[in-house]
Amino acid sequence: MRFINILIMKNALILSLFILLTSCKSYVFNLALDAKGIYDDKIELNLITNNSKELIILPMHHIGTELFYDDVKSKIDSLKSEGYYFYYELIKSSTANDTILRKYRKFSGLPFSKNGYLGSIDSLVRTKFDLKLKKELINQPSYTSLGIDSTISKNVDARLEDMIAYYETNYELINLEDCDFETSVFEKSTCKKLKVDREVKNDVIVNFRNQIILKTIDDEMKNKIAIIYGEGHVKGLRQGLIDRGYATVAINKN
Repeated sequence: MRFINILIMKNALILSLFILLTSCKSYVFNLALDAKGIYDDKIELNLITNNSKELIILPMHHIGTELFYDDVKSKIDSLKSEGYYFYYELIKSSTANDTILRKYRKFSGLPFSKNGYLGSIDSLVRTKFDLKLKKELINQPSYTSLGIDSTISKNVDARLEDMIAYYETNYELINLEDCDFETSVFEKSTCKKLKVDREVKNDVIVNFRNQIILKTIDDEMKNKIAIIYGEGHVKGLRQGLIDRGYATVAINKN
């Protein structure tokens, strides 16, 4: 379900920017977006190799400029011509049952979005705070629009159910209350917020999913792989690969 992935992807950006928004104006907010690379018009690729495999990581932004996504597509086309196979990010859910959705909303502290990642940002910066963006931004296009199909790619990501199970196994059970069912999952809960440390959220949303990618790479028979994943995953993936004996160097394919 698309809104599941939208919520997972938007957590890092919205949560890190919200504190800024409570006390700053458009200038500072745009500086924050600049620092996160949201206004970049090109994507910087990361090359990571060992004796048997060559990996390219494309650090994706889930909102960005049209020129950024044009550059992403251009680089994907180039990598396709070089015989790369693609791993891409998309949260899966076998049932997407109501309990799992409400548990995730309680864990994250944010409602799900029907209108895409940019819709969530718009409601925050343009409506609530009346801030002006210095460049026009769009949602990340679909993988199909970026030139990827099922013959040259596979979804390598977690199921929502497994993320909840990981949190409950390693940290605490998420006990739903009557108030958790008073509003739609697309609305803010009326319950008292569940206090989850940032490090714990990062472990569930980033580290847990990174381990899935790394295990898939370990078992992969193909030797040229391009990984399209949110930029917040790149540091952990790099380190996990270095720990496995890979060498990494930043590149930029034009």
